[in-house]
Amino acid sequence: MKTGNQNSIKTVKWVAMSGIALWFIFALVMGIGGRYQAGAGNPPLPLGLTFLVPIIVFVAAYLSSGSLRAFANGLDLKLITITHVFRFVGFDFLYRYLQGQLPGGFALPAGIGDVVTAAAAIPMALAISRKAPAARKWFVAWNIFGLADLIVAVGSGVLHSVSSLGVLAGNGPSTSMMSDFPRSLIPTFFVPLWILLHFLALARRNEIVTPHEPLHAAGIQKSLSPYHP
Repeated sequence: MKTGNQNSIKTVKWVAMSGIALWFIFALVMGIGGRYQAGAGNPPLPLGLTFLVPIIVFVAAYLSSGSLRAFANGLDLKLITITHVFRFVGFDFLYRYLQGQLPGGFALPAGIGDVVTAAAAIPMALAISRKAPAARKWFVAWNIFGLADLIVAVGSGVLHSVSSLGVLAGNGPSTSMMSDFPRSLIPTFFVPLWILLHFLALARRNEIVTPHEPLHAAGIQKSLSPYHP
């Protein structure tokens, strides 16, 4: 039975990684082809679907598939955390704002939020590794902040776009450059991927056991691990 479960987890791992790869390739091809430019008066439907559908699919699969949960819960939390260092891309938003190429209503909250999240990623991973006091509380707070930053970035990006939803777009710069390749990969692949990683991290928050804390706090999530007896 255990061998069967391990084979099932390996199959799900292959399917999940293939799905992520196909998602990236789709976003890449669409971006290169300029398919994410909505144009004035049109809704950003292709971009919105590429952003939203993978989140819905992976969340639904995680909740319904024990094998996928076992695979996802077997990923190293420290590695999941460190992945967010790539959000130093927020510096580019701030630079483009200073150059007058992005609106402040998008670039400032999105850029600052991403940089703060990225800067805290490595210290957060070290705190998890060292089982520092209050590590779980800081871990939850950091994930909530990072998740809120992404939601604000997506919302403000749409509201400052030239699409029919760009109600805050004025005569100044818009967020249209975020629909151009290679930046189009940010809202269509990396942002939804980071959102999924935040969801996964929060779902596994009880795995973080700090000093003087009962070990049973991590029992529920450990029972889902593919290596747990």
